Amino acid sequence: MKHALPDTQWLYEHLLNRNQKTAVDQVMSAVNRDSQTEAMALLWTIDEEIGGVGGYCLPKNPVQNPFPGGYERPLFRPLQYAASELERDVAYGARYIVQYAGMHLEAVTRQYLKQVQTLGMIRHQNSTLGKAVHQIDKLRTIDEKTVKSLLVFVRLYNMSKHEVNQDESRDRLFSTEDALVAYLSARILGAGLLAEIDLVPS
Repeated sequence: MKHALPDTQWLYEHLLNRNQKTAVDQVMSAVNRDSQTEAMALLWTIDEEIGGVGGYCLPKNPVQNPFPGGYERPLFRPLQYAASELERDVAYGARYIVQYAGMHLEAVTRQYLKQVQTLGMIRHQNSTLGKAVHQIDKLRTIDEKTVKSLLVFVRLYNMSKHEVNQDESRDRLFSTEDALVAYLSARILGAGLLAEIDLVPS
């Protein structure tokens, strides 16, 4: 994790469980050996263990759209795009993987608020991820670790949308480690929030 951003390091240490950390390390090792097929097989195995809808079960070609409409499209289409970038070249698409993972969480947090708040459907139709997470924090309906993890993820997501690398000690803003941890973090947090509102499509 030597090339990861501080927020990525935090998510790796505090959100991912032991098996998920081991998987990230193994995927990185495979990537460094230029074994893309092995790397993705390892990633999709750990992704499937999280449950729900993820890259492991989505078409990797975004032309094939399993969610042409309805509430599932904003929730899961970003994961399909992230999976496509992961399969194509995780290092090359690192920024986009972080961004798509954030789009998934943005849709999930909106959906969560729509279902748990009176008039939530109207109030949170276009909430940003940051605003939605702060609103969830105020509700005190989700455990502290999840809220903290979401707040940390918000910073990564905002960087993926608004910042270019200004740090001369880094070749790029987002590394392979950032992309892998961001994707798995979004899956863990997204699946957990959807389960809270009994919205777990398979």
